[in-house]
Amino acid sequence: MDQWINQSEVISLAKKLISIQSHKENQGQEFTIAHFIKDVFKAEKIMTELEEIEPHRPNVYGFLPGSNSGHYFMFNGHTDTVPGFNMEYDPFKPFIENGRLYGRGSVDMKGALAAMISAMIAIKRKGIPLKEGVVFAGVIDEEQCCKGTERIVRTKVIEPTLAIIGEPTNLKTAIAHKGMEWIEVTFQGLATHGSTPRNGINAIYLANEFLTLLRNELEPKLEKKIYPLLGSATINPGVLKGGNDPNIVPDHCILQIDRRWLPSESILELYEEIEEIATKAIAKCNGGSFLIKRMDEATAALYNMPHSISPDDPFVIETLRISENITKVKSGPVAFPGWSDGAQLSNNLDTSVIVLGPGDITQAHSNNEFCSIDQIWQATHIYYSLIEKFCM
Repeated sequence: MDQWINQSEVISLAKKLISIQSHKENQGQEFTIAHFIKDVFKAEKIMTELEEIEPHRPNVYGFLPGSNSGHYFMFNGHTDTVPGFNMEYDPFKPFIENGRLYGRGSVDMKGALAAMISAMIAIKRKGIPLKEGVVFAGVIDEEQCCKGTERIVRTKVIEPTLAIIGEPTNLKTAIAHKGMEWIEVTFQGLATHGSTPRNGINAIYLANEFLTLLRNELEPKLEKKIYPLLGSATINPGVLKGGNDPNIVPDHCILQIDRRWLPSESILELYEEIEEIATKAIAKCNGGSFLIKRMDEATAALYNMPHSISPDDPFVIETLRISENITKVKSGPVAFPGWSDGAQLSNNLDTSVIVLGPGDITQAHSNNEFCSIDQIWQATHIYYSLIEKFCM
């Protein structure tokens, strides 16, 4: 690959991507970066197009067609980042120090974007025809509601057989991750004057009883649900808000929950467990009611389902072999600790998906975000080698 692209070219591209703001506080969000990537592809005579998902928020695609019809292999990476917030340096003026590329999005995931784009550029420059097609999908909105990959899934214009998601895994081959469901439980009580609380039903007490049951009954139950590599299912009550004034018995209390679920669980199971302990909470408090709803306005419209691929899948076996050969680090398959757009592809398009990208997930969204330059370069080699293996 080194004949067709060099490390300085890849890192220069990564720095340019980081310098383009593409977060929710930036007007247009991903508009500028999508057009920049399109221009990069055009300069290399790689087929490219934009697809507007929301006004001024396009996905950007690059295509290396194969002699067989359709797109066999997809590199999927989100072009958005979180805002700079309180970073320790100017988040959009990337710099290199001690072998690390610093800047917002360096690890999540513009380092991976640069590697994916560069691998395709190297293949194009090499000039050998492909049997199977390759597509790069630079998708919007992953840090919010995942609308970019959702559009791919809904339209089925692109249906990849294999896909790499460039989330940071330290170049390890991640074959599974949990699903993510945000659930809101609203408890309804009866308001009355704070001086006569027994005349009312305190909705905060209802929520408190629910939380006690969640901690003492549901959490131990979830700890016994185990899936290979992923460990146990988890639940986290993250937001609690209720009442209007100290001298009023609160007639409402809202609890918002993050539930991470396993490939062995069903979405129905999640809601049945919540309903069971909410019903017990109401019974213990002798009154009140509750309403459970999915927080679909804050998450992907499609369910944020779990993802898994068999460790015996040829795609996994070859990716492990290629990664070990390039990094000189022996590692078996691992789990990805967060959620990724890969679950949308694997669950809805039956795509075989691996999460593999440069950098450490602990640096994502951090105040001193950085990504190893060596890993960005190694990722380029891995992505290039995967194209050679599966598409030539």
